[in-house]
Amino acid sequence: MQKNENKERQYNYFGSNAKLEHIGFVIKSIEKYYPDVAIYTDPIQKVKVAFIVINGIKIEIVEPLEDSSPVNGYLNKGQNIYHLCFSVPNINESIVIARENGFHCIAKPVVAVAFNNKKIAWLYNKNFGLFELVES
Repeated sequence: MQKNENKERQYNYFGSNAKLEHIGFVIKSIEKYYPDVAIYTDPIQKVKVAFIVINGIKIEIVEPLEDSSPVNGYLNKGQNIYHLCFSVPNINESIVIARENGFHCIAKPVVAVAFNNKKIAWLYNKNFGLFELVES
């Protein structure tokens, strides 16, 4: 009987130059747990965000800015892992490539305060969940 070899396969869902930028987590209060970090308020996204590094991995901590914040649903479900973010050289090209790979753009590119007004976009895939793209 032959054994199946466990081989990793490379998928470039957002283009070959996409790189993991950060992992997003939602919490109720950034200041309560991380009082010494810089906090960015993003009224467009209706969130506050801060960045930390855990063992070499960049983490975006996201807090709802108001009751209508889209991240409140995650907190209400007790789900803290929010999204994966990839840095891409051309956000519009990456959205086209992502669409070909089963990702749907649910929020078109807008500038984001936390990324020095670089463009971000939100995509969703039924198998993997929510993804953010940030233009590098």
